Amino acid sequence: MNEGTTATAEPRPDGTPPIEEPLDDGSDFILARVQTNPSPQSPQTARFTLGYLASGLRKIVTQTQSASLSSPSHQPVSHMDDQDDSAENIDWQFWGSIVNSYDEVARRQPRLLTKKLMQGIPDAVRGTVWMLMCKAKNEDMENTYRAILTRDSSHEKAIIRDLDRTFPKHKHFADKGGPGQESLLHVIKAYSVWDTEVGYCQGIAFITGPLLLNMPDEEAFCVLVKLMNDYNFRELYTPNMIGLQLRLFQFERLLKDLFPAISKHFDTHDIKGTMYASQWFMTVFAYRFPLEIVFRIMDMIFAQGLESIFRFAFALLKKNQDQILQLNDMQSLLDFLKTGLFDPYVDNVDALMQDAAAIKISKSKFDKLAVEHVEELRKNNPDLLSGDALRAENRRLAAALRKAEESYETLNREHIQLVKEHIELRTLKERATQKVEEHEITVEGLKSVLSSERREAEEQVKEEMDRLAQKNYKLTMKNEELQDTVDRVEGIVLAQNARLKELEAVVNTLRGN
Repeated sequence: MNEGTTATAEPRPDGTPPIEEPLDDGSDFILARVQTNPSPQSPQTARFTLGYLASGLRKIVTQTQSASLSSPSHQPVSHMDDQDDSAENIDWQFWGSIVNSYDEVARRQPRLLTKKLMQGIPDAVRGTVWMLMCKAKNEDMENTYRAILTRDSSHEKAIIRDLDRTFPKHKHFADKGGPGQESLLHVIKAYSVWDTEVGYCQGIAFITGPLLLNMPDEEAFCVLVKLMNDYNFRELYTPNMIGLQLRLFQFERLLKDLFPAISKHFDTHDIKGTMYASQWFMTVFAYRFPLEIVFRIMDMIFAQGLESIFRFAFALLKKNQDQILQLNDMQSLLDFLKTGLFDPYVDNVDALMQDAAAIKISKSKFDKLAVEHVEELRKNNPDLLSGDALRAENRRLAAALRKAEESYETLNREHIQLVKEHIELRTLKERATQKVEEHEITVEGLKSVLSSERREAEEQVKEEMDRLAQKNYKLTMKNEELQDTVDRVEGIVLAQNARLKELEAVVNTLRGN
């Protein structure tokens, strides 16, 4: 089977869609997250319906293009006017199924989902899909964010100082003190209070900005926490940047294996990964690339993890290999690596997605290099490793404590709710018992009334029957009397008829007949 194609599986006996087998395309990361931490569907998660997505896209575009940046609601800012996609080119049926049942689609069709992600998440649902992929929807965390905003941060001055130079050319973040900078300040400040060990690093702003352009502030905070903890971004920003050291170690070793000519050229001119690649990892290329391109890169990060940055980095280097090898001094090389890498893809971002997908690096390779990095640290800087281990344990204990506190609060709320429900049920039971007693009294009364009415009806019927019987008797007697009279009258008539005949005979005799 060719890479990137989707096999057609036979339908399952129960009629449900077939489950696809994952390929070496990053879909294993999607499956792992779904299988180990399924997220229940909720009304808050399913904020969009298929009908809304299909019919309302153009309305959304019109409204968001004309919306004022001074709105105090801090809703996500649309960037759809910067892209060429139209509603007709988007598979709304698929994305509607993703929004309504992400886990089911990801579990059964991981390759199709990966393919669609490579084509880009539609702007109208990008924030929602990001939240579904990282499982960030959490009302308790959103409430925590609102509470944290009222607290002070020792990093606030530094955060404010960096706001103007984070996204200076983007219209939403350009205005000093505007809603864009205010949202950026709120979310980054909240995280500095939430995670005191990391505190603040300017790189955090570069991954927060794209979130704020696709979702409200409180949701952006929840997703940022997920990226930091579940996607291992946090280790890039700790004071000793142990995670960044690991990624740069892996990057330079992989560069040597995959593109030895470039690696050797960099060594010749004393170019180290810390001089250029650190920005790629800490800002997901947002320090220089257009944010619309960063969105596409982040689509894959949410789907495939932090390691997908390596694929984009190596795709960029591969595409520019001839140009890189022609540059023969450190400064021109560094300038090109910081500003010129994306030029070949400026009009064809899909090509970058395809080229990055073509870079194959196994998870076992990443793991092996991580072990080698730990061994080097153990040899060269054991104190750092020991300190990191202690800090990691402290973080684990702090996280466990927060989880226990959240569990206690949840159980307490559930207990209060159960008490309320118990009281309500007991009240309902008492009311029901009272109604039953009232109904029983009513029934007894009705029985008594019915019994009395029945006796009266029976007596009335008996009287009526007696009256009818008496009347019938009288009629019978009268009928007998009438019959006797009729018989007597008939006898008289017969006698009269005989007498008449006798008289007629005498008359005839007298006449001489």
